[in-house]
Amino acid sequence: MNFIKTFKNSVISVIVQLLIMLLQFINRRMFVMFLDVEYLGYQSVFGSVFSILSVAEMGVGTIISFHLYREIVTDNEQEIGKLIYLYKWIYRFIAGIVAVCGMIACIFVPYIVKGANRDIHYLYIVYFLQLISTVLGYLLSYRRTIYVADQKEYKAVEIDLFTNLVIQVIQLSTLAIFRDYLLYLTIQLSTTLIADWVILYKTNREYPYLKRKYKITLDYVRERNMIPDLKNFLVHKIAYAIYNATDNIVISIVCGIRDVALFGNYIIIKNGVSTLLLYRLLNPVQATIGNIIYSGRKREELWKQFEMFDVFSFFFASYISGGFLVFSQPVIQIWLGCGDYLLPYSFVVALSLTIYVGTVWEIVYKYRNVFGDYRQDRNCMLISAFLNIVLSIVLARRFGVTGVQIGSLLALFPIEYGRIRFVVKNFFRKSFKKYLIKHLLLLFIVVFEGMIMYLLTKNMSINFIGMSGRIAVWATVPLVVNLLVYFRNSNFKDLCAYFKALINMAVEKVRKDYWK
Repeated sequence: MNFIKTFKNSVISVIVQLLIMLLQFINRRMFVMFLDVEYLGYQSVFGSVFSILSVAEMGVGTIISFHLYREIVTDNEQEIGKLIYLYKWIYRFIAGIVAVCGMIACIFVPYIVKGANRDIHYLYIVYFLQLISTVLGYLLSYRRTIYVADQKEYKAVEIDLFTNLVIQVIQLSTLAIFRDYLLYLTIQLSTTLIADWVILYKTNREYPYLKRKYKITLDYVRERNMIPDLKNFLVHKIAYAIYNATDNIVISIVCGIRDVALFGNYIIIKNGVSTLLLYRLLNPVQATIGNIIYSGRKREELWKQFEMFDVFSFFFASYISGGFLVFSQPVIQIWLGCGDYLLPYSFVVALSLTIYVGTVWEIVYKYRNVFGDYRQDRNCMLISAFLNIVLSIVLARRFGVTGVQIGSLLALFPIEYGRIRFVVKNFFRKSFKKYLIKHLLLLFIVVFEGMIMYLLTKNMSINFIGMSGRIAVWATVPLVVNLLVYFRNSNFKDLCAYFKALINMAVEKVRKDYWK
């Protein structure tokens, strides 16, 4: 495993994401000072619509990445160039499909925005601004893939940071001066487009062969078995888009647009932390996994490594979910200035459990992504999408926003079931039942940790002393309980040795490069 590349990508990505999150928090706080929080609800609902339309992408990016891992290992420039060239033209075609579907879908705008204070013409302007940004994004974003597959993702995130910094300063300045939501939104939507253009320019310089024109035939696509992969992954995309995008729409229709905005306060924290810890910190590991899987190592050696990562995932997930349980309510109250923007604590519990289930098997998802063959778990994805729609609507009528989150939690299990079966049973040929029983016991342990943390923090005040007390409880309880469970486990010992080696190699690299 390339420790230095993985470590460098992860550390730089985490630092960058922390700075971006800080900008987002400042941005959101200033927004509620100058404009009605309802405007954020419009953006969230329409964003969900475009997430559903993103099924037109068919998972092309994931499929191309899967094929790139093999070629980057052998430094095959010709094949890398062909794959990126194919990716570009497929994305241009997809941009056209999304544009047409987006224009057709606009007829539903009056039905999915409930309780809006602005007229329908204003809502259509917001909708089409987001549609234009989405379509243009497909024309440029494909080049990010080469950095990810080549374990140089830190270059993309550095560009993202600089672009976010400049754009958000401009955005906040115009918000304070003009207090115009449409101007605010237009500036915000330009962020990714500018970053993607810079990445396109830089990759042209670093990988000059990507600028060439390549002849791509249908036989070439068939030889790489892409068509079956695309067909099967399209099912994944449709199901996952429905699973992820329906919550805002259901809340808007059943509960009202203001609840969408309140829900969005929690989701912006969730997405920020998830992006920071799951995407920025762990995403470089996926490229490493892809390189290892295709390096010809023995299956037992790969399984031992997987078990080590699985232990890490449990520690990781227990801390992240526990953090949401302890800090969500006080952070939002401090951040936005009052308790008027809070949802019930029952929602926080449901959200924390959802975060745990998604995080503890994130490493399974990363293994699953490098194998392809999306036929294996497509039915599980379809079941999950169907369950999320049905359960969210039924439970929302009874429990409001909390019901929607419970529906999302329950619907997540079929997705995870399919991924675990594929990786643990089909690839590693290990006991699927034994693995699930182990994680069921770990879930009980996390629930126990959550109960302890809740009891210890529920009466703490929302000030410096109270937040310090929450931090102490959150830092201590999962650590003590998890160490009692794992301190004799061989995989935990391997994990400690792995991190020790990683730190030593990083220190040595810094010493050689900067302390000569």
